[in-house]
Amino acid sequence: MGDTVVDERSQRAISSRNKENYLKAKAAFNKKDMALCMSYYAPDHHMRSRDVGPGRQHIERFLSSMHDTWPDLAIVVEHAVAEDDWVVGRCTTTATHAKTVMGVAPTNRQVRATFWDMHRFDADGRIVETWNLMDSLAIMQQLGLVPTQPK
Repeated sequence: MGDTVVDERSQRAISSRNKENYLKAKAAFNKKDMALCMSYYAPDHHMRSRDVGPGRQHIERFLSSMHDTWPDLAIVVEHAVAEDDWVVGRCTTTATHAKTVMGVAPTNRQVRATFWDMHRFDADGRIVETWNLMDSLAIMQQLGLVPTQPK
């Protein structure tokens, strides 16, 4: 029984570390500190929700493009759950529509959307795999590309 308690404590500590690293990566992204943000990703990181090869450069390019498209983009982690090597987050993003997006000229209106992401961490606490799911419909509705449903 003693080994089981130690194993459970170790696993909780690993899960806690991974969740903390997830939150630190999001904070670094919000500060536009891409070097610090990328330090939480393994060199052989793989984005699973996009058809790209392995390598941290793909997630860096993706995240940098978010800042290019939405210069004041901010992520708020609403909920994060960690278990074993996994961390799942539900986040809210807000940004000003200041550049052409999806063919829509800037409106300078605030756009808000939710996304979910799931990350698998390695033994060193770095993210090795990522899946993202963005509420693109909400973005398209706010840009006027898709009508909103009456309330």
